Amino acid sequence: MLPADQLPTSGFMGRRKYLKRDLLSDVVNRMNAGNLAHLQVPTTLVYRLACLCKRWAPDLQVFIAQVLESSGHLDYFLTQPAATDHHTGRHGLFEAALTAAELAMDADHDPRTLKPLPFYVDELQQVCSAAAFLFDIGKVMDGRVGADHPRDDGATLAPYSDLPRCWRSSWEPLMLRHPILAAWFDQLGRETPDPIHSVLSARALVRNAVTASWRDGGC
Repeated sequence: MLPADQLPTSGFMGRRKYLKRDLLSDVVNRMNAGNLAHLQVPTTLVYRLACLCKRWAPDLQVFIAQVLESSGHLDYFLTQPAATDHHTGRHGLFEAALTAAELAMDADHDPRTLKPLPFYVDELQQVCSAAAFLFDIGKVMDGRVGADHPRDDGATLAPYSDLPRCWRSSWEPLMLRHPILAAWFDQLGRETPDPIHSVLSARALVRNAVTASWRDGGC
């Protein structure tokens, strides 16, 4: 794996011709009129995911879709509450994830207005947005709903559960097709990152976006 001090912060994404299917857009379509329509995900949330798809590079979309599907609990991700102290209603976890991803792209974004996201989002910011979206994917594997705000008391916010374990089955194929992107996700997801400025800054962006999404969700 590429060492952290050699990870580029731009120019590493590119467009991949081998991506024949837009897997994340398939999830959007399934929520609208497919085998996920019975979950009755609010149209505003489906729209917000569709808008994020337009800002995430194809490789990111494939990775996110594979993580969601491989969790085996996509239905829970789309329907369960996020916590007992924010986004407490049905679809709360999905809404909190959307908000975190949006705030990683634009710190001033207000999801209540459905304001368009920035037209251009740099590559590392896209990766941070995807990591923020998946930050608490481990909740679907637990099933319990607790308070999130106490998690922010430490020096650094940790994901709800071991992120590398949660996305391992999707990360390994990503490592084969896009090792730089896989290395970035490794640095963003692991418990102890390499102390490189670009890595620490990216992790701070992810965690700030996640905690800001909690405030957006109220109590």
